[in-house]
Amino acid sequence: MRMFLALAEELHYGRAAARFFISQPPLTKAIQQLEERLGVTLFDRNKRSVKLTVAGTALVQEARRLLAQTELSIRTVQRAERGDAGRLRIGFVAAVLFMDIREVVLGLERDLPGLESVWEEMGSSEQLQALEQDRIDIGFAQVSQGVGDMKSIPVGRVGLVIALDEGHRLARRRRVKLEELAEDAFVAIPRHSGPSFHDLTIAACMEAGFSPRIMHYAKHLVSVVSLVAMGRGVSLVPRSFARAGVPGVVFKDIDGLVVEAEYSAVWNPANTLPLLPHVLSLLGGEH
Repeated sequence: MRMFLALAEELHYGRAAARFFISQPPLTKAIQQLEERLGVTLFDRNKRSVKLTVAGTALVQEARRLLAQTELSIRTVQRAERGDAGRLRIGFVAAVLFMDIREVVLGLERDLPGLESVWEEMGSSEQLQALEQDRIDIGFAQVSQGVGDMKSIPVGRVGLVIALDEGHRLARRRRVKLEELAEDAFVAIPRHSGPSFHDLTIAACMEAGFSPRIMHYAKHLVSVVSLVAMGRGVSLVPRSFARAGVPGVVFKDIDGLVVEAEYSAVWNPANTLPLLPHVLSLLGGEH
């Protein structure tokens, strides 16, 4: 295509060949092979002149477009190799959408226009499995210290608050003691989906002197809060989640007890995605 364009611009075999620092015969052969492949005549030529045919004229625009696309593709591939472009698959629990983590990823997208991030909400345990199976590149989850073959770095701590439906007897309080909820039904994330968060809820209630009566389970915090809004029970949720503005729910500080959930970035050290070190460096970790 480059040889064709050179000849189309020069309309002279000798000058076109000189642009590639070759003799005329290889250029002539290349043009003939192109014509044979396309099944058309691209140039009318005689001893005096070389002219584009109708087919040749039509090919000029297409050749320029194809070469420009080829150059773009090459640059995209090279940027991906350097880690400046590509697709980053992110697993997350809902709480991190209201934390600084979101701004880190959005900032990375601004700095790297070739980056495409794909987000998928999943429980903390699901994220570990997805990392193992190479279905995501990085997860933002609440995980314990032992994450098997995965690596993790803390990215933030969030205090928990009590979620009550608007009609709850304690909904007008500014702060609520956990022990005042000892007789209430609780809504919680099942342990197999989020073991750390589940255990944190149990531990907080036990410290307040009772074992929570968990009546309803939901896989994700959005569903937990939605069940609270329906009056199914009360729950402990990250303070940052209060920013979601779910109607029918009020969030109350825990009186006399500090309960915090720690969230981490989790990744598989076997993942060779060039983008990953960029993301981890912004989060303060190493691949």
